[in-house]
Amino acid sequence: MTLILRRAAAARGLLAAAAAVLIAAALLLTGLTAYASASAGEGVRAAVTAADPDERSVLVRGALGNDPQARDRAIRDAYAPAKVEAARFGFGWAVKGAGGNAVPDSDGVVYASLIQLDDLRDHAELVSGAWPASAKEVTLAQPAAAALGLTSGKTMRLEDRRTGHVVARKVSGVWRPRAENDPYWLLVPDVTAGHLAQTATYGPIVSEDPAFFAGASGGWLVEADLANPTLGSIRRTAEIAAATREDLKRSSGLGSSATVTTGLPDLADRLNRADLVRRSTLVTPILLIVVLGGYALSLVAVLLAESRKSETALLRARGASRRQLAGIAAIEAFALVLPAALIGAPAAVSLLRLKYAAVTLDAGVWLVSALVAVGGVLALTAPALRRGGTYVAETTGRKRLPMLRRAGLDLVVVALAALSWLQLRQYSAPTGAGGLGIDPLLAAAPTLGVLTGAVLAIRLLPPVARLVAARLNRGRARAALLGTWQAGRRAHAGPMVMLALAVAAATVSWCLAATAQQSRVDQAVQQVGADLRLVEAGGSAPAARAGQLAALPGVRAVLPAWRDYVPLTAGADPAELVVLDTAAAAGVVQARDDATGGPPTELLGKLAAAVGSGPATGTLQHGWISSTGPVRTTAVFADGRRVDLGETDAGEPRAVAAGGPGLLGFLVESASPAPVRWRITGQTGEWRADGQTGISVNAAADGYFEVTGRLAVTGKEPPPPVPVVLTGAARAALGDITSLTVGGHSIQVKVVATVDRVPGTTGAAAILADRTALDSRLFWDLAVLHETSEWWISGNPSGLADLTGLRVLDRRELASGGDPFGAAARFALFGAALGAMLLAVAGIAADARATARHRSVELAVLHTLGAGPRLLARSLMVEQALLAGLGALAGLGVGLLVAAAMAPLLVLTPAAGRPVPEALLEILWGRTVGSAALLVVVALGVSAITAVSATRRLPAARLRLGEDQ
Repeated sequence: MTLILRRAAAARGLLAAAAAVLIAAALLLTGLTAYASASAGEGVRAAVTAADPDERSVLVRGALGNDPQARDRAIRDAYAPAKVEAARFGFGWAVKGAGGNAVPDSDGVVYASLIQLDDLRDHAELVSGAWPASAKEVTLAQPAAAALGLTSGKTMRLEDRRTGHVVARKVSGVWRPRAENDPYWLLVPDVTAGHLAQTATYGPIVSEDPAFFAGASGGWLVEADLANPTLGSIRRTAEIAAATREDLKRSSGLGSSATVTTGLPDLADRLNRADLVRRSTLVTPILLIVVLGGYALSLVAVLLAESRKSETALLRARGASRRQLAGIAAIEAFALVLPAALIGAPAAVSLLRLKYAAVTLDAGVWLVSALVAVGGVLALTAPALRRGGTYVAETTGRKRLPMLRRAGLDLVVVALAALSWLQLRQYSAPTGAGGLGIDPLLAAAPTLGVLTGAVLAIRLLPPVARLVAARLNRGRARAALLGTWQAGRRAHAGPMVMLALAVAAATVSWCLAATAQQSRVDQAVQQVGADLRLVEAGGSAPAARAGQLAALPGVRAVLPAWRDYVPLTAGADPAELVVLDTAAAAGVVQARDDATGGPPTELLGKLAAAVGSGPATGTLQHGWISSTGPVRTTAVFADGRRVDLGETDAGEPRAVAAGGPGLLGFLVESASPAPVRWRITGQTGEWRADGQTGISVNAAADGYFEVTGRLAVTGKEPPPPVPVVLTGAARAALGDITSLTVGGHSIQVKVVATVDRVPGTTGAAAILADRTALDSRLFWDLAVLHETSEWWISGNPSGLADLTGLRVLDRRELASGGDPFGAAARFALFGAALGAMLLAVAGIAADARATARHRSVELAVLHTLGAGPRLLARSLMVEQALLAGLGALAGLGVGLLVAAAMAPLLVLTPAAGRPVPEALLEILWGRTVGSAALLVVVALGVSAITAVSATRRLPAARLRLGEDQ
């Protein structure tokens, strides 16, 4: 024991470095393991919250048959104990005398979407009126009420198209959903639009009257219990839903009429893939720490063995066996690893709990701590296990192996890294190969890349040193020449490898963090399309909304828009149609350049240029309105505005004030059962009119039109085709088109560009159209005017909370949102980068100290021959600077290459899906280069301190020259 203590005291500096490396490795590895276990729950909960409603529920549709109650009970029993909410759908009913913006079908019929709903009051809130007091009253969703021109207290007439029977029902109230992303609204697909897509069916009209639901179909929504979700519980729920679906047609009696849709299996699959990515990316920093810590510890062990070379040779010469020497080394190593193993795990968990309370000190963490201890003992004992030689052989410096023998393992590492790189470039989805629970490619590729950089740096050191030495040999920089020569003849390049690994880890961490942050910004820009997008909860904006928004402090521009859906091929989801004024959109609409094929202003300019002066819009001029009976006139503008021009009657003409540009025409409404003659003067151009019969008529010779009921007056010349922009997915589905179906009617269009994404959309298939052009065409063809349903705003307004009826999409708020799955990987990589820096500093300090001690004899000889202390100190610093510089450059280059292949693959949305648009590599050059420079400066600082200390010991070293001979 005395021998062991004396050996330890003689090498206390290197043993302290080994202890520091072990403690740092234990802290990092146990901390990363504990965090990997705790981070899963947060990501799963966030993903479930952000999942689409259909991924959190099961929707069943089918015919109710002759015994609706029995089928209802069967379905509830099949999904018990889950909560089930039901709906009944009436058919064959139409709205008689529909007003508002409702567009009838080609037969002039506006159909009614009648529905009976369970628990509506729990999911909706009243906008006006009251809930029904009897079955003779109905309620309407706000968009449907606006489209049909109904308000609380009014009476609507419903016609049974099968019998012609007409019933009157009082509208007791108008409501809107409490939360639009509530799965409940899957039962009511028309709740937000006010009508079923591409049909003339308007609703929902909610009634409890059984007369409406004879022979009706039913719908049942089953909400999965995902209050405390885990991967296992979601997977089991999806399996139960799938198994129940297979048996439901028979057990419920729905037969072939049954349709069961659920996204639970998709959610489970996506979460499994996301968790596989999460685990794989958390293995990456663990591997980096294992490699770096193992190398640092091995380096210290080699330095320790070299410092004890003479002592070990003497012990062998006196009869000490390899087993005895290994035993002494093992006892010494055990004394070092025991504190690290016992303290590391509790300390790491305690530190993590300051930020993540869910972290626990479980058996897995202790297992990792034990493995660190075993690895430490093996690394420190390994040098003592090698075969011994003669005393002369033991004290002789190590021989360098031939190039081909040294390159064997290097070539294997480089080949594996190159293969991983090629695979990552073609990477599409993670795979848990071999049941490991991780993707080996995703986990190991970064570490292989970093190792390759270190290997290449080592192999480049001798030729670079020779090249620098050859250059310096021509001048007078003797310190630099000596330093480069010493670097080129080193038996190992510990500082360079440590720096390469640390800089590469830091580079990958910074790039991944920057890429994830920029991806969140890009996703927010794509989803919102502007600084803010305000969506009218009722489907249409009140008359005063534009003025309210323009008056808000911080608003630079307000762009009114509306949105619809266009059918594509059979079975495919419809394309999203965004309609806004492209001439006014510059500076408001935002998009990533690659989404729109260049800056979005160029795309908007191309659309605006295609519109030109073609659309049949004019300017409301001063004039007079006259009629032979009571008539109300409304001026219609291309931005969705309607200006009430008042009511006229026989002998009472009314003046028209000038109203600005964008005039599409006039809506003329008469309540008289007899035809009424109407005329407006002072307006430029020729006019035509469409009545309720759909037949176009021209004005009489005196300029009067005959009005019966409702008349739309528009310009005589038809507008040109509407210029539109399609995404690639929409273009692939539609082909070369000249018309689109909008609101159930065909509209002539002209495709002016194809882009990757349309701003403000999330689906692959989308269409962007100019509002002036499309509004003109819709009003000219169908006498239809879409009201503004959303507002695109530039600026950072305050006071939005005071406005009601708006759903706010804030680009800045979305961009700053959380990303639990990605955050785990970034946190772990930053921890690995910090740990890599600490380990690198410890390794560099140990190497610098050992190098100075090892070179003491050489330095003493050079000093005796006339080399001054400053020259020798500078040569030591040049040697370390060359090693540090090459290591930092290699680490920086490899880190960037690894980040380029890895970072875009690791960015996921909160719902654990791939981001839209795809993530692009983002490099924070200042922080990345700064981290490398900081490590180089630290390395130089350590080497400077060591060099100064070594030169101070030169006189004593000179006195001991030859004492070992």
